[in-house]
Amino acid sequence: MRLCFDATRFGYGLKEAVGLASIKSVGAVEFTFEPFEAGGKESRTLSPDEKRFLKEVRELAAASAVEIACLNLGSTLSLTEKGSVKRFQAMVAKLSRVAAAVGCGRLSVAVEAGNDTADDTSGGVDAGVGSKWLAAAEKVLGDAVSVCAKQDVKLLLRLSTPEARRGRSLKWWRPLTPADWREVITAVPGLSLSLSPADCVWLGLDYLQLLPSFVPVVEHVEANDIEINQDMVKDSGLFGPLWWRYRLPGKGQLDWRQLIEALKLYGFEGALSIKLDDEFVGDQVLDLDRALDHAIACLGPLVKG
Repeated sequence: MRLCFDATRFGYGLKEAVGLASIKSVGAVEFTFEPFEAGGKESRTLSPDEKRFLKEVRELAAASAVEIACLNLGSTLSLTEKGSVKRFQAMVAKLSRVAAAVGCGRLSVAVEAGNDTADDTSGGVDAGVGSKWLAAAEKVLGDAVSVCAKQDVKLLLRLSTPEARRGRSLKWWRPLTPADWREVITAVPGLSLSLSPADCVWLGLDYLQLLPSFVPVVEHVEANDIEINQDMVKDSGLFGPLWWRYRLPGKGQLDWRQLIEALKLYGFEGALSIKLDDEFVGDQVLDLDRALDHAIACLGPLVKG
């Protein structure tokens, strides 16, 4: 296991992200690409200028002893919308080439959970992934896994809450659950997970109990902490708004020592990546820098110990 951080919120490019990781003596960095146009065949490939730039990034990373651990596609895929699927396929085709060019072996994506019911004629509560949604996931994500594999890149399903859903009531959306994870992983060979223990907490899941089953397919762990306002839960219930939020590692309710020891115990070899999604952290570079230093001080000794 190695410590990592997501440099996206700093507003830097890939070169600057690698440079910051080197300055902070953190051996790995991740970076998020927001949705972009990649419609035609030419736009999915790399231009000569892009190839030159990405080669420079790769050489800088090697010289700085910094791994680009994961690239993220910032949009969220709706498996049942043809337009969303088409854009997703084009962006994955492009980003898998970007990842390969900079020596990054992982590309993470987010997917909306299905709303159709499972194959259950009893009229009971849906306990898993709907059949139509799962069939779409098998086709679309399976194709994406194959596209990435051609570039020697692994596709990861990101399990943190999409930014557009944070703070929204569960009346309006459904998060992916462990039943969904199992169904999709089984249906799509070669797909891995980017795990968010913080999201396990607000979903009422025991991440320590889940780890033995899922560690073999977890390639990346997102290090957000979590704060739950129990007074708001008591007042409005789980379907009320704004009762949980991400915090910096060490400022929430996660037991990081326990989590990291468990990851070591189960042989996790990926990156534990610091996230800066805490709403109390300002957007100025100095604020972000201080927040990153705090998180490194909190997690670094545990990862190395």
